[in-house]
Amino acid sequence: MQTIIHYFLHFGFPFFIAYLGFRKDWKKVYLILLATMLVDIDHLLASPIFEAHRCSIQFHPLHTWYAMVGYVVLLFFKRPYNIIGIGLLFHMLTDLTDCMMTYAGCPVCLEDALAIGLLRLLAGALGIH
Repeated sequence: MQTIIHYFLHFGFPFFIAYLGFRKDWKKVYLILLATMLVDIDHLLASPIFEAHRCSIQFHPLHTWYAMVGYVVLLFFKRPYNIIGIGLLFHMLTDLTDCMMTYAGCPVCLEDALAIGLLRLLAGALGIH
């Protein structure tokens, strides 16, 4: 179920963002939001490239707090940069959600995760474990 939710948030939910938030240009906005998936190119720097129980947040260079500050700055620019910022930040939220689902099912799997402090904080706030 976690995989289905993860990929729905990456590919399906951006449709709703585009359609409900940018109805006039929703098709173009949807494509831009999908294009922000290219942020995952930084996964190619990891070894292995994919690991089921790895939290992307703080692990990959384009998934760090520093990068996210840049994504927030994009929100203050005109189109299409603000839409790119929305897509990148939603991508980070999706990956954080995935980390939380992994943590909820297997806290010890993420003991070495660079974002473990945030995961514990969120888990406590949400009443998980």
